[in-house]
Amino acid sequence: MAKISKQKQEETRLKIISTAIDMFSEKGFESTTMKQIAREAGIGDATIYKYFPNKDKLIFAYYGLKAEESVQEFLGEEELEDYSLQEKLQLLIDIYLGKLLPDREFVADSIKMIMQSPSILFKDVTPVREEFVGVIHDLLIEAENNNEIAKTPFTSSIARLANEFILATLLYWVKDDSDEFSNTTQMVDMSLALGVEILRSGIIGKATDLAGFFLKAHLFKFMDSGLLNRFVASRTESK
Repeated sequence: MAKISKQKQEETRLKIISTAIDMFSEKGFESTTMKQIAREAGIGDATIYKYFPNKDKLIFAYYGLKAEESVQEFLGEEELEDYSLQEKLQLLIDIYLGKLLPDREFVADSIKMIMQSPSILFKDVTPVREEFVGVIHDLLIEAENNNEIAKTPFTSSIARLANEFILATLLYWVKDDSDEFSNTTQMVDMSLALGVEILRSGIIGKATDLAGFFLKAHLFKFMDSGLLNRFVASRTESK
């Protein structure tokens, strides 16, 4: 038996995902079976399980695929380096929502199912929630190096927070019935402008320094008062 090339395997995987989403949208998630998806995709009933063990995995594969396509298109944007941090984040969100737009009804249904289904494990949901952390982290580091925003020791946490914002935007978008999703556009513009301004001001680092100052001040006061020695002594006696 001839070995199937990686390219052919990837083509088959993409065909399965595309077929599944079309069928989920047409017939509904619960009414569609793995066997039906396999036959519609033109592969054997057992072959589909070599790619995806169940329908839940197909949903996560769909979001992973759209995220991968979005990042590739984003990084391939001409003159990207001339964009501000806010413009880059806006572009990333616009591209992502544009990739999901043809399947918007399915996206709304799948999100509802993911949030309500007890059969879907957190470890499966986590990759979907962290699709853009890496690229956002790189954008933040680049903005820090260019002095566009203040440096902070919490860049990784901020990247994760920004990724959560994209997820929140997605949840808002699927319910937005305004003309050309103008409400979503306005919400994103205002939120990103505020977020970037906070990063530019350095208030996060200042707040951290202030908290550290008060913590040290109280710790030294605690030590100078002799309370620390009495506390240690009491803990020793209680053992």
